[in-house]
Amino acid sequence: MKVGLCGRLKPKEGFLARTIGLEKLDGYSHVIRWVGGLDVVLETKKELEEFLSKYGSYVYTVGEEEMEEVVGRLLKKRGLKVATAESCTGGLLSARIVNVPGSSTYFVGGFVVYANELKTKLLSVEEEVIRNQGAVSEEVCRQMAVGALEETDADIALAITGISGPGGGSQEKPVGLTFIALATDREVVLRSFLFGADRNENRFLATQWALEMLRQHLIKEE
Repeated sequence: MKVGLCGRLKPKEGFLARTIGLEKLDGYSHVIRWVGGLDVVLETKKELEEFLSKYGSYVYTVGEEEMEEVVGRLLKKRGLKVATAESCTGGLLSARIVNVPGSSTYFVGGFVVYANELKTKLLSVEEEVIRNQGAVSEEVCRQMAVGALEETDADIALAITGISGPGGGSQEKPVGLTFIALATDREVVLRSFLFGADRNENRFLATQWALEMLRQHLIKEE
């Protein structure tokens, strides 16, 4: 095997199943843990089929694609456009999306609203909500996603707000607390996460899970 980006191993032969959300995996000898999930190398097609029957819901691709490539392919297939609204990730989600050649066909753009006044000015997040619930809250994240959707011609909007650390946390809202929202004209899906203490890992994980939420939405709608 050879070492790929982010220290992951790429198999010279066999099948690579890339997963997200699996914390532990026993009984497999070739498991590569990296910040974005677990990659598993299966030597035969039968082993791959058995793995997929057990853990298929965690697998976002079989092969060497990154999450943003998987999502980009699905957006192209469905002819949908996406916009982003980011606070703690500071544009990292948008950067990952545009890493993929041809992303201009499905990515309309993004808002980096690190300061609260920009959340209000650009995305119409209510000042009272920020004051009463804090910038890192479910309602602010929801309003960010809805605002990004309304301000663009996108079909889907993703929003992220959180406490990346290492400082700035509290007992009520610890470092690593992150909210991610996905908005369409029919619904808003919102999830909360509690990542670790490393700032850049938290930022990357937030984008990885935002893309996974988008992937799940797209395959559900197929």
